[in-house]
Amino acid sequence: MTNAQRRAAASRMAEMNGSKPVPTSSSAFCPHEAGAYYLTDVGTVGNTINLFSKDLKPPVHTYDIITVNFDLDPETGRWIWFDGKKNQSPRKNQDGWRLGSKKLYDTREGAEAELQREMVKNGDRVTKVHDLPDDATALKKIRSAHHPDRNNADADHDLYQAVVEKLDRMRAASQ
Repeated sequence: MTNAQRRAAASRMAEMNGSKPVPTSSSAFCPHEAGAYYLTDVGTVGNTINLFSKDLKPPVHTYDIITVNFDLDPETGRWIWFDGKKNQSPRKNQDGWRLGSKKLYDTREGAEAELQREMVKNGDRVTKVHDLPDDATALKKIRSAHHPDRNNADADHDLYQAVVEKLDRMRAASQ
């Protein structure tokens, strides 16, 4: 019986007993008790380059956090994650675990911090409704400062729209 088969048998016994997997002393990956891990995904949309175009536009970036829940492969005894195309197993390097070319984060906060670094690097600023303050007067100040009808060259239309959505949600919740 190989070490992988022993680990697989031990984890199957642990699953049958209803307990969490116990990390082995080897360097093999074993999920933490919280369960999920997180991957960051930064993609580009519409970045086709026309060499003869006069008005080149920078690519639009998309930022996403993928939740990863590992499953134990009974045949090999390794922890795998199916990404929609193939099964992937985490691998260890100097600064932690990786899945493919991406770093695995134990907490969502770590993944969000990485996305913020990527946004700064790409020169993007994404405002989500839940990132805005919960104070209605502060929201109204932001809304008026970025109102698109005031011929304000510095107006941020995405921020204005996010504030309007947040105020609408707060109004609906209070009724």
